[in-house]
Amino acid sequence: MRAVVLRKHGGPEALVVETVADPAPGPGQALVEVAVAGITFVETQVRADRGPRRVELPAVLGNGVGGTVLAVGEGVDEAMIGTRVVSTLNGTGGYAELAVAAADQLIPVPDGLSLEEAVTLLADGRTAVGLARAAAPRPGEWVLVEAAGGGVGGLLVQLASAAGARVVGAASSAAKRRHAELLGAEVTVDYTDPRWPDEVRAAVGGPVDVVFDGVGGAIGAAAQTLLRDGGRFSAYGMAGGPMTTADPRVTQVGWPEADPRELAREALTLAAAGGLRPTIGGTFPLESAAEAHAAIESRTVTGKTLLLPARARTILVTGATGNQGGAVARALLGRGWTVRALVRDPGSAAARALAELGATLHRGDLDDPASVRAAMTGVHGVFSVQPFAWTEEELAAEVRRGVTLADLARELNVAHLVYSSVGGAERDTGIGHFASKAAVERHIAALRLPATILRPVFFMTNLLHYAGTPDGERVIALPFAPGQRMQLIAAEDIGHFAAEAFDHPREWIGRQVEIAGDALTGAEIAAAYERVTGTPTRFEPQPTGGERMYEWFRESGYRADLDALRAEHPALLRFESFLRSRLS
Repeated sequence: MRAVVLRKHGGPEALVVETVADPAPGPGQALVEVAVAGITFVETQVRADRGPRRVELPAVLGNGVGGTVLAVGEGVDEAMIGTRVVSTLNGTGGYAELAVAAADQLIPVPDGLSLEEAVTLLADGRTAVGLARAAAPRPGEWVLVEAAGGGVGGLLVQLASAAGARVVGAASSAAKRRHAELLGAEVTVDYTDPRWPDEVRAAVGGPVDVVFDGVGGAIGAAAQTLLRDGGRFSAYGMAGGPMTTADPRVTQVGWPEADPRELAREALTLAAAGGLRPTIGGTFPLESAAEAHAAIESRTVTGKTLLLPARARTILVTGATGNQGGAVARALLGRGWTVRALVRDPGSAAARALAELGATLHRGDLDDPASVRAAMTGVHGVFSVQPFAWTEEELAAEVRRGVTLADLARELNVAHLVYSSVGGAERDTGIGHFASKAAVERHIAALRLPATILRPVFFMTNLLHYAGTPDGERVIALPFAPGQRMQLIAAEDIGHFAAEAFDHPREWIGRQVEIAGDALTGAEIAAAYERVTGTPTRFEPQPTGGERMYEWFRESGYRADLDALRAEHPALLRFESFLRSRLS
């Protein structure tokens, strides 16, 4: 995996991305694929060796992460695999693509809350909730919040305002003061101006009741002079100097007697319900950890700064130059995913077209496991599809390739495998290329992979065979019985459902679904062709010729629930719309 390694103390440039060994969960632990890593001001101090604690070098900094559980160690419920979580890491290990966390520290992320928001609230949220609980601002009280445009400060502004208190937000820039006002501060002041304490007194008409001191040093000392006798002073930070010592005339507020995890869960629950809005000041790719630290140290960031490892947004797409794989790659790129396209010939027109859309091309072959392992290393998910097989040799190769992809996904801790099978594979059809896909499905299940099985029906592209310009009349000659409806699907819709699965793993991991977009008789297919092309077209039923697949179409056929699918995806392509898009 890739991680940001600190080998010597120094400036932001001391943070360097390296390839290091993947961690493995031990007893009572879980392996998390890190989608988001939080950065704190304290971590910039630790990096420079002037913070409240030291780390043994070399070190990977980062305490708070959010992502997906990939694997668990002995004694941990396997049901956690695939769960979106946030967790602390005892101070190090977060600036990486993978991290090991104590299972009892994992906090599931509520629905409706992004991982970015959840990580922003993990440390800052529990801190703010704990501080607010201990200081207990009351309706009508004046509350001074230092660093009101920062992560904890912005949350304290909201919590105090929600309690009915009147808030003074102190911040170092106009942008941060405007932000504090948006969060609920009634008055804002610039604490870099030496006159700021006088401005506070004038604005509130006297002393304040509560001070949240997240800066320390001279700012913290000045802030507590603004408190009334017996006022509550909550010191929790030292971004501007030593931690402030409370004056005997004021009441020093300690940390509440509460489990930090309970405080974090309360913050997440509040945010999911709309009662707390986390402020994300900036996001940086893993490679830009040095720039992220520099931004925090410059005091230009309003809110929380986050690292976003690319692995958590990277999908390997097999068959990327084919009908299904190409559609999936395009759908994922359109949703902001990073796509690695496994291709045999990067110079082909189809591969170049994908590269122009933003895909990264990886030369590889499904019959060369080493090339596939190289392409799969460091990805979040895999879309697995194998070339069409018909002969016994081809069918055996299809199973071998599908099994290889599944085995590598297990070995490399892939968070989500989406396998494209075929409608009816789970039934005993007697059809060779259905049975081969069923064998791959069984192997995926045996490995207990976090997987989604898509079972597409008859491809609409198969019917483009009749698109040529006929002499006088077009004849749709198919071995379908008169009146028999054939379920059809467009590759675009396979792409849609695969992208949905990757976008919403909680709803899709473990799901097996037959997918279709239309169901037409041979005569209706012919009528659609005639409407689109203007050429007289008729359907001519053909005998099955003893071919098992055509006999199965007549006996049973596909069973996708079109109504349910259209409720999920109202834009499912009907065959006539598909034809117009291809023949226009």
